[in-house]
Amino acid sequence: MNKKQLIETMAKQLNISQAQCKPQLEQILATIHQALTEGEKVYIPQFGTFELRFYLPKNGRNPQTGELIEIPGFNQPSFKVSNYLKACVN
Repeated sequence: MNKKQLIETMAKQLNISQAQCKPQLEQILATIHQALTEGEKVYIPQFGTFELRFYLPKNGRNPQTGELIEIPGFNQPSFKVSNYLKACVN
């Protein structure tokens, strides 16, 4: 399911137009994005948790020259599924 299909499904279930539903979904996504940008976790009960995971810097090699290079540390957004959602899917 892509974003357009999600909007269509939400609009049907809420009995509203897609034009009314789209800004609501956009606001939810923007709020999650903003929270992650600020380093916060977003916990949605019975769904899961959006959070940042920091990966430490490490050494690597340039495959063309064999030269050692340092790969800097970085934050990676991640999503951890709740046990309730796991149980519903299985």
